[in-house]
This record gives sequence, structure tokens and C-alpha cells, in this order.
Amino acid sequence: MHWPSILLYMFSSFIIIAFNKIVLTIFSFSSVAFIMFCQSLFTCCVFLIRRVEIQKPGKEIAFLCFLTSANIFFSMLSTRTLNLAMFIALRRVSILTVMIAQYCFLNIELKKPIFWSVIAMVGGSLLAVVNDLTFDAKGYAYIMLNNILTTAVQIQTKKTLGKKWKKSTVIFWSSASTLMLSGVQLLSFNPKSFDAWDNTSFQIAFFFSIILGFFINYGTTWTIEKNDALTLSVANSAKSTIMGLLVCGGLFDPTYKFSWWNFTGLQISAAASFFYVYYRKQNSNQTLTDYT
Repeated sequence: MHWPSILLYMFSSFIIIAFNKIVLTIFSFSSVAFIMFCQSLFTCCVFLIRRVEIQKPGKEIAFLCFLTSANIFFSMLSTRTLNLAMFIALRRVSILTVMIAQYCFLNIELKKPIFWSVIAMVGGSLLAVVNDLTFDAKGYAYIMLNNILTTAVQIQTKKTLGKKWKKSTVIFWSSASTLMLSGVQLLSFNPKSFDAWDNTSFQIAFFFSIILGFFINYGTTWTIEKNDALTLSVANSAKSTIMGLLVCGGLFDPTYKFSWWNFTGLQISAAASFFYVYYRKQNSNQTLTDYT
């Protein structure tokens, strides 16, 4: 397992969810497209200023760009419509879909320890939401679409990086496509309709949301390149478990209502995540197809 990429992804993903929640929920910022636009613009500027070599896009890049833009959009909508604990729990369903997709599209063999650890992670997430008293059908629909799109993005990224494409090319063109699509959506956004632009807390949260957009994109692609899509999903699960426990303790999300079902489900998912890491580490001398 390549730990630098995993840790970068986990840290940036952990922090950006909290800042997005502040911007979208606490301050009721209405334009997901504007946040996407700013994040993508910052990412593109980083590569252009540093003069990183970017390859001309092809069909694989174009398809990946479309999937990435749609995935980010539904992720933002899910964050806004669900409380943070439910968002974290339901996002774990993507681990199961990624595992199945790797088997179907990348011909990666499933070992029993990996299979059962994934089942336990997803089972824990379902247990966590079984007593959810804040059911939101629209939010649940958004997050299921988010899970499917996340799976598609990760599988397509692994296939793309396995060919002639560089990591910098994948990140740049994905950000460029999101920049254009979100820019079109901004035609209906009136900045004057939001009255907290001069609020210091909002400015700090918005600033970090934009900056962290670059780091989470880089960390995601780097983790898939050095490991695989399933390891990225499990890293996300481990990160989400930590955040879920903090939410249970009253941090980040004031809309959350404590539930023992949710707390117990988080513990099961955490244990399964640690077992996955342990098994992968024990088999780190084998090839990817031998242990996934």
C-alpha cells in the first residue's frame, strides 16, 4: 500500500467535507455550481502557473471528465440535503459497488478476506442509518447517484492511468471540464442574493473549500494510480468513520441527532476498515491481482 497518497486523500477529504457543510448548510449558500467553478479554476491555475506538462485530451479523458463533473455535482447536493452522519454512512455503499466493478471491468480477483471486510463495512453503514429519523428521499437519491458515479470515476481513472495518460493530464482536464460545465450553470446565479459574503467565518470556510478541492483531486488520482479504486474507497470509509465519531461527539454538524444504532454501525465499519488494511499490509509483497 502506498501510504503518502492514501494519507493525503484522507486528510483533504476529511477537512473539505466539514468546510463544505459550513458553507452549504450553516450559511445556506445556494450555488453548488459556484463552489465547483472556483475549485476547478484554482486547480487549473496551479498546473498552469507551475507549467506542468499536460497532454492533449482523447476519448478516455473526455469520458472521465464528464463522469467527474457529474460526481462532484451530486456529492455537493448530497452534502447539502443530508446531515453529515447520514452522508458518511450512505457513502460507504460505494465500497461495495467499487469492489463489484473492479471484478467486472478490471478482472481483479476477489479474495474472501477482502470480500467479507467490504460486506462488514457496508453492513455497518446500513446499521448506522436504520434508525434515521431525518429521512430525506431526495437526499438519499442524490447520494445513491453519487455512489454510482464515484464508482464509474474510479474505475475509469484506473483504466485511463493504465494507458498513456499522466496523472497531471487526468486532473487538469477533469478540472477544466468541471470549470466549463459549472460556469454555464452560473448564468442563473445572482451573487447579490447571498448576504454573507463579508462574514469572516464564511470567507474562511469558502477559502479552504476552494484550496482543498485541488488537494482532494490530486490525492484521489494519486491513490488510484499507486493502489487501486477499492483501496481508495476503504480509505474514504476509514476517514468517514473518524469523522462520524466526531459528529457523534457533537462536532462539525449541529443538525445531527445522536443514535446508538448509528454509533454501533460506525464501529463495525471501522473494525472492517482496519481488517482490510491489515490484510493488504500482510500481502503487500504480492501483486494487485493476487490480493484484491
